[in-house]
Amino acid sequence: MNKRYKKITGLGILWTLVLGMLSHFFYQWSHENILIGLFSPVNESVWEHLKLLFFPALTYMFIEQKAMGKAMPELFGKNLLGLFAGLLVMPLLFYGYTAFSGKSILWVDIGIFCVCVLLTFLLPYKLRNRQISPSWEKILVQMGFFLAVAFLVASVWEQIG
Repeated sequence: MNKRYKKITGLGILWTLVLGMLSHFFYQWSHENILIGLFSPVNESVWEHLKLLFFPALTYMFIEQKAMGKAMPELFGKNLLGLFAGLLVMPLLFYGYTAFSGKSILWVDIGIFCVCVLLTFLLPYKLRNRQISPSWEKILVQMGFFLAVAFLVASVWEQIG
């Protein structure tokens, strides 16, 4: 089980890195299709760039839950905890370094994305043998749902506003 989970975690990292980096361009490639803009950045704001991590990772986490959820009942809650950690660290690192540099540097931004993807998947991997209570898992799922709705509403607002 541990070897399989390690492999699935590695695939999640790869999936999210590739899909996240590609999704940076999906909105432009789709000629600003509003449906694509729901899941991909529609501008250069940090909030919109959180979608690069959120939607690819969440998609993979649903797939992972389907594949391993019975063997690891608390997996989805732990995965969401990792996702929230990655989403929190991304703007902290970005605003932290730009406060000192005074500008955004592309290779640093890409590095931050990579670090946040690693955090998103390695935190739940590290927590694999720890238990979380069903009430905490329920709160994490509700927070994940709220965040997904917030991304979608903000995306529509940005595109029609």
